[in-house]
Amino acid sequence: MGQFNLTEIQIQCLKGTVEGTAENYLGIANATEELIEASYAGESDIKENNDKKSGYKIEFPIDIELVASHLGMKIEKKSLNREEPRSFSRVLGIITSQDGKAYVAIDNEVSYKTQRYTIANAVGRFLLNQSGTSLKCSYAIPLIPQSLEEIAADTIALFLLLPMKTFKEEFLNYLEGCGDRPLDVDAWLMHLSNKSQISQFNLAIGYQQMKQVLCYQRQLEFRESGFDINKILDDPYDIIFA
Repeated sequence: MGQFNLTEIQIQCLKGTVEGTAENYLGIANATEELIEASYAGESDIKENNDKKSGYKIEFPIDIELVASHLGMKIEKKSLNREEPRSFSRVLGIITSQDGKAYVAIDNEVSYKTQRYTIANAVGRFLLNQSGTSLKCSYAIPLIPQSLEEIAADTIALFLLLPMKTFKEEFLNYLEGCGDRPLDVDAWLMHLSNKSQISQFNLAIGYQQMKQVLCYQRQLEFRESGFDINKILDDPYDIIFA
């Protein structure tokens, strides 16, 4: 049997690929966070105009229907799978977009977490199609994605439901509540799933992407500080990093 060997060139290529992916994820995470803030700010303005309490706080679970509404997307929940009840790939949502307006039908017979993720995925599809004139596609319980666009829409969806700042706040508060006890990873992920209202399946994917983004973001901040370790140690979120 031949010896498996990673050469220096392969190692550098792998490191470059990981860094490039993290950089792209960070760009998506920043853009989705801006979209969430704009959506919440718009709702706050409406409340203020109606003489209600103004101001907003972005916390889990993210109001994904508010984000969709901010983009002009209309959401309807109804049964979508009566004709093929035994299909492995159950249709969860259908998005139709024409001239910048979108209609999304969501299957009302699946869990609330799955419905939320389907809306987020539809928002991702809509944003990816901004330059197009029309779009009609469905989102199903994923076996293996058939296109890279499906993976891109998933990435947008996950950062919409799991924005960086909100995640860091939640993780920090959770760790502080652990005291001196070691972190129970399974309990933490279950807590995060319930707090963010993201299914375990989708959270498993999103958590890995979040790790890459926050690690890369921290490296950038360290570099921009002139590699000043004191500035890193002064980070209020320092304890969430290994």
